[in-house]
Amino acid sequence: MCRIVRPENVISLILSNDDETPGQIELFLTLFDTRQFIRLRSLTVFAIEDDSLNRILNHAIHNSLISLSIERSHSSNHPSTTLNILSSAMSRPTLRRFKCTIDWLLSDSFIWPRESSIKHLTIDRCTYKEFCTILRHLSQLRTIVLCSFNLDIHNEYEYLSTSYPQLTSLSMGQLFLSMDKIESFLCLTPSLVHLRLEGSADDAIFNGSRWEKLIRTKLPSLNRFDFCFRSQNRRVIELSAIQFRAPFWFNEKHWPVNCVYDDIMEEVLLCSTPDFITRLEYNFNGPVIISTTIQNICNEQSSEYFFRRIVELELSQYVLDSLHSSTSKLVDFSQVMKLRILLSDRQKYISKTQEQLSKLLKETNHIRSLEIFFEHDFIVDSLLIENICSLVPHHVKHLDIEAKTLTGIYLILERLQHLSSVTFRRLPLSVLSLTEWHTLLSDVTHRYNQDSLHIWLDKSPM
Repeated sequence: MCRIVRPENVISLILSNDDETPGQIELFLTLFDTRQFIRLRSLTVFAIEDDSLNRILNHAIHNSLISLSIERSHSSNHPSTTLNILSSAMSRPTLRRFKCTIDWLLSDSFIWPRESSIKHLTIDRCTYKEFCTILRHLSQLRTIVLCSFNLDIHNEYEYLSTSYPQLTSLSMGQLFLSMDKIESFLCLTPSLVHLRLEGSADDAIFNGSRWEKLIRTKLPSLNRFDFCFRSQNRRVIELSAIQFRAPFWFNEKHWPVNCVYDDIMEEVLLCSTPDFITRLEYNFNGPVIISTTIQNICNEQSSEYFFRRIVELELSQYVLDSLHSSTSKLVDFSQVMKLRILLSDRQKYISKTQEQLSKLLKETNHIRSLEIFFEHDFIVDSLLIENICSLVPHHVKHLDIEAKTLTGIYLILERLQHLSSVTFRRLPLSVLSLTEWHTLLSDVTHRYNQDSLHIWLDKSPM
């Protein structure tokens, strides 16, 4: 591969040290001279060490980078060298898109560039004050995505009268806000054309009339509103959801609103078009009823999946045991690429869950990554590992699992040779001290941090 690739012709580069490819970046740096990538326009790095990041950025920022993405660095502090290089990169006139899921931009040591052409920014989290700081320094910013945004609804915050009209698109995930705080916060961004909100809040957030008033008075340019809110107060939600049938929502804005609820779990989900949702923690136990502003339908009578684009799906053992034909129509499992399972009861796993899991894995025929986690009192032995290995399909390329013995680890590596990477969690010190352990790791790329071991099994030549 190294002989085929001509670095001077490469315009996009993605490097990763994450769980599926530990050590990839260090291997890449031994094979290529980063100074030769003179036409690089897009750079994305995952889980990178500070030294490697500095080495790559020192050369990359002198190219005409348009997009830069840095995710999940192993750094636990704010190294001044990295912060300086990052500030220099943000000042480059060609840079338009910047993603940084590390809180380097929020460090007191970070020096904001005097000028920046960045129009699209994605960060992991920030406070209200930090949000204002970002918009104050990035005058050309048009889109911001906050993976997590949390204001304590029990405390009062002083909202300044400043507004930032440059912003036209705002996305916020993992919300926990009161409607009062949302109304005050959105006064900062009067020019929004697109708004996306996901999370939970007080009951007032489900008030359609209040949202209508907010949008008419504070967000007059808004033409796309994507939202998904969870609650367990079904009675309040059902009464409030009626207000979303007003002409403003359906006739004027053409925004259908959907209410999904489960009688057994008392789980309620209110959302706009579900197609924007790609990650889902599946808490429904069924039967599930879907109510929309267009019509009322029972999920059993619908031939269409409600969630059609779920890429990452999380299921508890309780929910997995209860999956049946009607609830399975809620999600198109064939689209899932990453599946996370939490097992809590070994006896039920043997008697029921393993059969349900086998059926589900056959439906998720595009799954690439499988994560299986256990409650602390769940007994994980070789018999269980052997059983799980028999269920893992060949299209799964990454497995993330707890293994407490060297025998269990050998079983997985021997039985699942189609895997290209595996992560072992909660490894006891007694296993790590064995001589066989070092023999096992001698010919594979691996990374150990805390109590987890990440192994890259792909031995194809580069």
